[in-house]
Amino acid sequence: MLLPLLLVMSACGDSKSQSDPTTTTGGTGTDEAYLATICAGTSEFSNALISKTSADEIADVIRAFITEMKAANPPADLVQYNADFVKYLEDAVSDPTSLVTRNPPLPPKDVQRRLAAKELDVPECKDGTFFSRDLPAE
Repeated sequence: MLLPLLLVMSACGDSKSQSDPTTTTGGTGTDEAYLATICAGTSEFSNALISKTSADEIADVIRAFITEMKAANPPADLVQYNADFVKYLEDAVSDPTSLVTRNPPLPPKDVQRRLAAKELDVPECKDGTFFSRDLPAE
């Protein structure tokens, strides 16, 4: 599935000023809003793999996803994860299809479980398996 590849995209919160376009926000958002951002981006990436005809076109979709993730306002316990996810996406721009073969970063298991439990309640998360995939049973 393409959802595991899309999990790679999230970055947030450093000490840069808010006027810097590479700065991300975060720490006060909701799980649902954050999930909507991730799921929308992963869906766009999946669509690009099917519809785009060049690596440059797929890279453009990844760049747009990076922009969305940098603008995201993750919950406080996902700020570092968001930064790691954005880095993962940034690393893929030069080889866009690498998102299909590289495992994305994941938040701590307790946070991953919390997000997985909410995925099906977020309309943008049609498949509801972004955070629940590869999640070990409790």
